[in-house]
Amino acid sequence: MRKSHLAVRVGLLTLAALGLLLWKVHTTSAAGQIPMTVNVYFQVVDEQNTTAFYNNGTAYCSGSNASIGSAFFDGDIVNGPTSAYNFVPPWTLSTNLSSSQYVSGTYCSTSNACLSASFNKNQSTLSLDTRNSLGPRKVGLSFSAPCLTCSLPGGAPSFGSSVNTPVLVSIFLNTPYTSMSVCSSTTCPEAEPAFAKLWFTDPTNSQVTWRVDWTYLRVLRMSTGTWYVLADACDGSQIAGLYRLQNQRNKVTTSFQGYYLIPFFLSAAK
Repeated sequence: MRKSHLAVRVGLLTLAALGLLLWKVHTTSAAGQIPMTVNVYFQVVDEQNTTAFYNNGTAYCSGSNASIGSAFFDGDIVNGPTSAYNFVPPWTLSTNLSSSQYVSGTYCSTSNACLSASFNKNQSTLSLDTRNSLGPRKVGLSFSAPCLTCSLPGGAPSFGSSVNTPVLVSIFLNTPYTSMSVCSSTTCPEAEPAFAKLWFTDPTNSQVTWRVDWTYLRVLRMSTGTWYVLADACDGSQIAGLYRLQNQRNKVTTSFQGYYLIPFFLSAAK
């Protein structure tokens, strides 16, 4: 957290190529994976006290006064926890929430393809893959808020201002999630920076894949078996880039579509 965002992003982006491989070959049976339960919340609740890191005019969260706002990356059905931060003090229990729960190995189709949620890549990557699950399970994404302070704010995507779609999302750390230390306070100097990539197929053209990139977000280990992932306005981590990937004659062309504000809050538990 004390590193500059630029330095963090440069270091993390060296892992970006792994995401494209995950889109093609991610399976539920790869060796070394740890099955997880991922809860995607419809609200963003941020109790981390980031004032120690962002006290120079940048937006921040004060911890004791948790910021609560809508998530623009949320779930498909309400079947998950209605609370968050249900840990011992100094965390304060937040209630009256909604979330979708994605349990690895469930929602299996007739071809025995199941929903996948896991730590992989030596436990340095958290991935949620709903594409081949029964239904299939989906997530919701809103592109209704272009980043007007960014150099290239996004316009209206061709698929509309929102989608509810099967996805693969991967959240990358430099170190294993399982090697992180549990937060010692609401300031949580143990938090780790990460970046995320999310892919989904165009609703009307199977030759087009869309990718959403968050170049900086925060990961907090809340207990020995629970991690929180946050992207919000407290530090600008909700800024995401949208890319269009067109498959033509076995060649993929990538075009940048602009920046959007897509805050989200999810938990992962084993």
